[in-house]
Amino acid sequence: MHWRLRCTVLFVLLCMIPLPISASLTDAEGGGRLYFSCVSDDDCRLTPTPIGEEVITGSVQANPLMTESVAIEFEMVPEQTELALLPDTLNELFIDLRVQGDVVGFYTPEMEVRLILGTSVTTLNSEQNSIPTGSETGHRWVDEPLNLENGRLLWPEDVVRIRIVFTLDRPSTWELHLRGSTFIDLDITWSENIAAKDVDEPTSALQPKSTLLEDVHYGALVGDDSDCWSFTVETNEIMRILIQWEDVPLELQQSNGVHRLRTSGGLQIAAPEVITQSEDDEVTTSYRWRALTPGDYVFCLNGQTDRFQPYIWTGGYAVESSGPTDASQFEGKVEYQAQFFDFSTGEERDLKPQSGIFIFPIIGFIIFFIAQFYRKTTSQNVRMFVFVPSVIFLFLGGLVSPLWAMADEVQSDSEWSLDRLLDERVQQLWDVSSPATPEATMIEHVGATFGIRNGESLNLWLDIESAYQRDDGRWQLKVTGLDEMRLDQLIFSQISDARSGRLVDGLDEQIVRFSIIATRALLLDLMMLEALLVVDEEPTSSIHHIETAMIDTTSFGSLASPTWATRPAGIDDGAWKRLQTALYPERITITLCDCALDLLDLQVEYSNNFDVEDAPEFNALRSSSGIIPQAGVVATVSLVLCLVVIIRDEYRKHKAKNLAEDYALGASMWTSFFG
Repeated sequence: MHWRLRCTVLFVLLCMIPLPISASLTDAEGGGRLYFSCVSDDDCRLTPTPIGEEVITGSVQANPLMTESVAIEFEMVPEQTELALLPDTLNELFIDLRVQGDVVGFYTPEMEVRLILGTSVTTLNSEQNSIPTGSETGHRWVDEPLNLENGRLLWPEDVVRIRIVFTLDRPSTWELHLRGSTFIDLDITWSENIAAKDVDEPTSALQPKSTLLEDVHYGALVGDDSDCWSFTVETNEIMRILIQWEDVPLELQQSNGVHRLRTSGGLQIAAPEVITQSEDDEVTTSYRWRALTPGDYVFCLNGQTDRFQPYIWTGGYAVESSGPTDASQFEGKVEYQAQFFDFSTGEERDLKPQSGIFIFPIIGFIIFFIAQFYRKTTSQNVRMFVFVPSVIFLFLGGLVSPLWAMADEVQSDSEWSLDRLLDERVQQLWDVSSPATPEATMIEHVGATFGIRNGESLNLWLDIESAYQRDDGRWQLKVTGLDEMRLDQLIFSQISDARSGRLVDGLDEQIVRFSIIATRALLLDLMMLEALLVVDEEPTSSIHHIETAMIDTTSFGSLASPTWATRPAGIDDGAWKRLQTALYPERITITLCDCALDLLDLQVEYSNNFDVEDAPEFNALRSSSGIIPQAGVVATVSLVLCLVVIIRDEYRKHKAKNLAEDYALGASMWTSFFG
């Protein structure tokens, strides 16, 4: 009996010992929430469930001249086991600290919190504040931005630690309430268990894994690993290898360029023809070799430092012109298709710049009217209160305002044309597509709308070809030449310029990444521009300007292709998010072919959710105009009034002259009669 009792007590004690559980920050439900827990006053940690003591407490004898600081550190236990993507902002952090002074009662002391999430270190501060007894005590932070300058990736075994320091300036007793009262909540949007995906190990360039070419292979490139397989190639017309890369955040993507094939003796095989396709952010790469010599070969996928991407690959044989093995499936050019809105029932108006053809006649009229001013008049009041104001308004409306409008149509030094904007955007995307670009920098530039980042200004000069009246009465503007905008030429010209015209052996990593990123970014930028080119009144000038500051907002799209992460300052966040949701295409398929002639193909399935009401008010868009509204009407009315006054004055003068002549003739007749 004593033996059984001892075993039972031992079993109960073992059950009471907290078991190590996974505390990884993940994208699972509740996977981003950690609780502050203390097993004892000097053993505190971050755990996925509340454990340990309810409260830890202490007392200090401080004063304003000799303050005392209390520091408590919490480290996540067990350590991080998954690769996770940190969010831009902290959802919520609440520290239930209650401090009671000997005299003033409860108050909130000054506090500093350091969030150490891998390489990301964020400092949060809270000022001291007296709080009446009964109100919520403690410190709360909501939607605070995280410092992601060193990257937003949290790798396995990275440290997750929170250090809180509060400063007391009076004799006080403090209590830190735990067991669920104090917690941190992060919205982890993506995470992956590397060990579960990296099933191809062990393998290396020196010890390739033996396999059959046509088998399906699963694995992951972790860092700068080399995953290699050896297989036998049979007699063939075409030997193909197809690699499907799993969707991962942009900064984690491994090279989608050429991964080399060599003979078992180590001889490198010539670069294959490569077709890379990105669809719904899933990248598929197809390699093709023609009439490869039968024998034993080794195929290696080579990774890069601090990158991770799972894959599936398989091989096979094909014959010439069988299936998608040549470039005939491509159209050969990628033009942006404008007018994705339905204006089939609308009214189209062609627009032209302001013309100075009527200025010279107006100058002649003004000179004529000034000369008329110095002639005698039959009514001084009409001249001063009708004629003179009409001449002034004719001068302003017919001369000054048109000249002002024509000057406003000229592109200023601070403005970019649409062509310049696209050229700068392409150059920007080429620069950040380099493997050496820091993660945070790449994400910031790729996601920025039009490439304009937070705090920068968008100053755009637009030549509008025509305007369409929509069903809601507003007018949609169409930029000149948008239909002929060749995205492929922009992209291949940038590659050629960056390579100084030098030929490269196949498509390297930067070319592949840039081509996919740039095609998607240019398409989405132009779509957003079209959606913003809406005005309330019928435009009278073909020249329009956009002048606005761009500010940060939530990006749209996937983690692998963020977009529209900045918005014009004049558009509120809710309207921008509604536009993002309605505008984003259902499917974007980009195919890059390193064939006899480099080809790029783009297929877009536009969203059916977009409605004219989704286009927000965009006050930063304005047309070139003069200083007087409706200057043409003002000038016309003024001209008519001036002519009426002159004609009326001439008529009265002529009538007075006739009366005088009649009077003079009558006087002569009576003089002769009486004489």
